[in-house]
Amino acid sequence: MVAQCDPFFPKALSPRTAHYTIEAKLDHPNQMLYATQTIKLHNPSPAPIKNLRFYLYFNAFKNTESTFLKGTTQIFGQGFGERNAKEWGWVNIDTFRQDGKNISANMRFVQPDDQNPEDQSVLDVELDTPLAPGDTTVLTLYWQAQVPKTIARAGYSKDFYLFCHWFPQLGVWEEKPDGQWDWNCHQFFRQTEFFADFGVYDVHVTADSKFVMGASGCLVSEQRNTDGTTTRHFHAEDVIDFAWSVYPRFTLQQDRWKNVDIKLLIAPEHASLGPRYLHALKFALEYLDKHVGAYPYPTITVVDPPFHGLRSGLMEYPTLITVGTFYGMPESIRTMESLVVHEFVHQYFMGIVASNEKEEAWLDEGFVTYFEDRIIDAAYGPNRSLMDVFGYGFNNKELTRTEYTAMANPRGGVTARPGWYFSETNFKPLIYSKPATTLRTVQELIGEEKMDLLLRTYFDRWKFRHPKGANFKAVLQERLYADFDSVFAQNVYQLFENSVEKALLLDYAVIQILNEELPPAQGLFGVKAAEFVHKKGDEPVQKRSTIVLQRKGDWQHPVEILVIFEDGSTGAYAWDGQEGTHRITIYNKPNVVSAQVDPLYKIGLDMDLNNNSMTLKPSTAPLWKYSAKATFWVQNLLHSLSFLM
Repeated sequence: MVAQCDPFFPKALSPRTAHYTIEAKLDHPNQMLYATQTIKLHNPSPAPIKNLRFYLYFNAFKNTESTFLKGTTQIFGQGFGERNAKEWGWVNIDTFRQDGKNISANMRFVQPDDQNPEDQSVLDVELDTPLAPGDTTVLTLYWQAQVPKTIARAGYSKDFYLFCHWFPQLGVWEEKPDGQWDWNCHQFFRQTEFFADFGVYDVHVTADSKFVMGASGCLVSEQRNTDGTTTRHFHAEDVIDFAWSVYPRFTLQQDRWKNVDIKLLIAPEHASLGPRYLHALKFALEYLDKHVGAYPYPTITVVDPPFHGLRSGLMEYPTLITVGTFYGMPESIRTMESLVVHEFVHQYFMGIVASNEKEEAWLDEGFVTYFEDRIIDAAYGPNRSLMDVFGYGFNNKELTRTEYTAMANPRGGVTARPGWYFSETNFKPLIYSKPATTLRTVQELIGEEKMDLLLRTYFDRWKFRHPKGANFKAVLQERLYADFDSVFAQNVYQLFENSVEKALLLDYAVIQILNEELPPAQGLFGVKAAEFVHKKGDEPVQKRSTIVLQRKGDWQHPVEILVIFEDGSTGAYAWDGQEGTHRITIYNKPNVVSAQVDPLYKIGLDMDLNNNSMTLKPSTAPLWKYSAKATFWVQNLLHSLSFLM
């Protein structure tokens, strides 16, 4: 049955530098793929293109000496030793032609990032005829690939397949800071994801007719063949990649939101959970349409793998996302909803805005996590959005914050740097959680309405254009100075820049509250002897309260302080947060019983909220923070279980 969506746009949304036409045949018994691929490549730049750079991601799973696998024995809790020769993966281009001329001899593997001679994830091809500015060339590739038994995402598990980053794909031809044009095409590291240019895809896949298939874009034709196979043609426009999946036992659940065709390919044992996925996805579509911008594509496909294929889950591709859950997942635990929302939000910041996930992963993952938190909290309630068990609620944004603040070393590195500089332990806290918490802090400081205006401005200005971190910061600065006074704008901008550009620690504490009765004044007072007044110490006692605050980190930011007095009245104070210790002195007021830094919890980047307040009366209020930390570890376990089988 042909999908009811129209993939053809009345006008191009992106530069469309390449048009890929791929005819691929899956040999399931041998886990092999045979393909013919044509690329119509246009040069939109003012510089001639003399060589090409291709990603060959399947070669990352060729042996243990690839850059992706080197130095580790497990990925997602799974070892990959003792594999037979048919369980490794590779891709090999047999013939490469430019405008009909065979230039296969010009192919060579390069290692621009780590010079690992065994890594074959980047291919360089010298063109026989340079591609002049404004010209187009036609590249024809004949290639074959051995599909790996899944190590990470791409590959097969029994009869389930996920084909992601599966074909020879061009890097991004871009202008460098020095004004020169060159390829941005990095090797495949474990701590990096993907970066490619916008194009059009016509993909024809032939596979055994028993397989149910989902793919990027829309199905435009389907043909049954006499040999027991079916050929399906999918078309997608203005996307940066193309992915597909097949499994004979997928069940199809369909829905629609406005003009978007929604397809859920779900393992039969999870079928009863399908409506939960669809509800969360439609809520995300509505929310992002209102707060960021329109979803421009006519379709979104969700792939829920079988249990044995979960290592292919939890990932994003243009108009296709993979998720993951367990049979019988309670409705009170919404990890599957948070995952489908997270992966869908990637359509905006990985797919449409399309920042460089390899060099500036925070610009995608941080924004996605921030909106995941907003959407899940809006959909299921701000205090119990992620978990609501036996009356105990826990929300999404608190988990995000705790992932950062629970780090053993929050100064583990700068967020704004390429992914391959991160360790496997600090990547998620610094790339996902810290920038998401930073964006949430900015929202709390400037208000949701101004935050939405800021993010819509960024999205509208940079969609289909590959922005960098500097481009977002320019929009941030522009909007702050347009909407607020310069001192406040500078403080907020500096907070954001410190967060992504520096490895600082933000921690403010109340360390002492002291209420004193001062001895009455005694002695002679006045200027002239004839006018001296003798005070005997019998006047009313003066009262002085002192609150001692401390900046325990090296990150400076102005903070608010709420003081509560013994009679129930309150006072609001401000501190620029610069000196190491600061005292607030209050005369002749009722005794201070409580003081709290950042009483509205605007600054989520504060590492320890437990020391933000002090009270002279017993209180159990801080205990929920410890409960939150405990729940964080429970939640981490739930996330991890999908990979540990």
